[in-house]
Amino acid sequence: MSHLRSTSDPEIWKKGPAFGMPGVHVDGMDVLKVREVAKEAVSRARRGEGPTLVECETYRFRGHSLADPDELRDAAEKAKYAARDPITALKKYLIENKLANEGELKTIEKKIDDLVEEAVEFADASPQPGRSQLLENVFADPKGFGIGPDGRYMCEDPNY
Repeated sequence: MSHLRSTSDPEIWKKGPAFGMPGVHVDGMDVLKVREVAKEAVSRARRGEGPTLVECETYRFRGHSLADPDELRDAAEKAKYAARDPITALKKYLIENKLANEGELKTIEKKIDDLVEEAVEFADASPQPGRSQLLENVFADPKGFGIGPDGRYMCEDPNY
């Protein structure tokens, strides 16, 4: 669904003050701008000034899943954003500013591919987690939703 149709105010960053924090909008297609805004948000938090709501507006290049052929979006829209691909733009910036060369970037990409492949293999080889872990690390307050009076996760109750 279009973001414009899914929320009362499509400018999510404006909702920050309602939760007692500043809100910041950044062009999520610009890696360096995102880094700058994120660094400031992290610094703010480390100074003890609380969180910052950062909206990084970006574009999804593919469908939602392998089952989504992504046929509903306009081809011209896709092409417009493809021309602003943040990975391609960052590579260009790194090379033009002599921060890296093609060979170094290819080596980094290979390391990333290998790391992701290792992670997938690890996940595939790992046992499925038990039902008792369903709500683990989901809620900040362990006595919150999903915890029964006996302290066990309600999902452990076969009648849940």
